[in-house]
Amino acid sequence: MSRTSDGAAEAIAKYQEFHRYDPKKVGWFPASFCVPDRVYLAGKAVNVRYRSAKVDPETLRRPRKPVDYIHDHDAGVTCYVTHQPDMDAVEVDVPRTFVEAKSLTRLGYCLGFCFEDPEGERCEAEGRAPLPDLYTTPDGKCLLVIQGRKTVLAMMWGGALGVFGRGIDG
Repeated sequence: MSRTSDGAAEAIAKYQEFHRYDPKKVGWFPASFCVPDRVYLAGKAVNVRYRSAKVDPETLRRPRKPVDYIHDHDAGVTCYVTHQPDMDAVEVDVPRTFVEAKSLTRLGYCLGFCFEDPEGERCEAEGRAPLPDLYTTPDGKCLLVIQGRKTVLAMMWGGALGVFGRGIDG
């Protein structure tokens, strides 16, 4: 959850808010891990699919096994990838608050995500075993798809995106 112990409290608080229970363990990323300074614009974020054992916000019951969710993004949320999808891809700066986040909170496994490229074509990214994890920054304003606690594959931010006790919003 945290890159350094000084950021653990924020990560744990976001975990408790989203999952509605305490984490069983707190982990650290390897020293070589970093949130990238620059990423490539993939396009308008359409949705993110994830598997989580969070408490159901409507029934307030914890599921017996993790549940698959799909969150449809609202206007203004944009998807970015760390590999150059094509030669014309636009490279952008990642906001400093995300790059300098001292901790990240694991929301669950990322099953995939969808975005519309600049030409309006829908592109689906499908998670494959071993599934990457879906994380958020402690402020809940950025989602990160991370493989093996080593590599950021994609990021989503913008609009009214937020992570709350009721789930991902925006």
